[in-house]
Amino acid sequence: MTASFRAVRFHRLGDPVDVLAVEEIAATPPGDGEVTIRVDAFALNRADWLYCRGEHYSSPALPSRIGSECAGTVVAVGASVDPALVGRRVCTIPFHSSTHGVQGELATVPAAYVAPWPEELDAVEAASLWMQYLTAYFPLVEIAAVGPSDHVLIPAASSSAGLAAIQVAKLCGARVIATSRTSAKAAVIREAGADAVVALDGGEPLADAIARITDGSGVRVVFDPVAGPFMADYLDALADDARIFIYGLLSGATTELDIVRLVRRAAIVHPYSVFNHVRHPGELRRGIAFVEKAVHAGLRPRIDSRFGFDDVIGAYRRLDSHDQAGKIVVRLGPA
Repeated sequence: MTASFRAVRFHRLGDPVDVLAVEEIAATPPGDGEVTIRVDAFALNRADWLYCRGEHYSSPALPSRIGSECAGTVVAVGASVDPALVGRRVCTIPFHSSTHGVQGELATVPAAYVAPWPEELDAVEAASLWMQYLTAYFPLVEIAAVGPSDHVLIPAASSSAGLAAIQVAKLCGARVIATSRTSAKAAVIREAGADAVVALDGGEPLADAIARITDGSGVRVVFDPVAGPFMADYLDALADDARIFIYGLLSGATTELDIVRLVRRAAIVHPYSVFNHVRHPGELRRGIAFVEKAVHAGLRPRIDSRFGFDDVIGAYRRLDSHDQAGKIVVRLGPA
């Protein structure tokens, strides 16, 4: 390992484009149970934006590194870690932490949160894999067990998590209704496998569109990153025993639940984070196995854009734009 390396850090809370900087910091050996990875690529997530602003579940200890998804090669291991991992190509699994960050030339993380780098994928694809597909896997497969008889509603479907949820639901045989603010990203959403795309600016109320598409049977699972007042738009289009997973608050408003409308369908609202599931080794093993099998069969993440490390702020500007469809990735070396 080198004596120092470049990493993305921030010293105060704020928008990433305003507070992030690439800094030279001292390299330290991995601690007990940890591995250090020489990073080839790292991916940006909406969670990074929230973390930088102090609005995420994990609160940063300043100065703080940032990021949870990377792909690279293990260069050192701490005590109680199999030394055979050194030299192995791996990816990081996102997990709840205020002390680890992977956006930089080196990343140190607990060995429990590394996953194989599938040989079918390049560095950019490998760095994009685990957050989006595990975020979709746990609610759709482990909890709701979606299948061929189900309709699944995926709002804000052009995000990386939304596109992954479409792919995972289709792997399970479900029919997918996706939404987007406008029709501009409809082609990308259909390409991911959505059976129907509802543009919210199209004039037709969402509940009416769902009733039309499902012949009145409604959606059994909702994978919702918007929440807030938006929930009222689909509550009357739920199937019996529906499950609503809220994994984001893009509406920016307080989420108030209409209990009467939920009880009418025996619906359950599940506040959800992938971090609450990867901490269980059995669930994590099953999730990794599911994604690996799908990758071997041809599953691929959609890459929106690639940036070089010297333009990491440009990558965050792209994240801020809300124009992306898929993953934004920073490649160390040629972008």
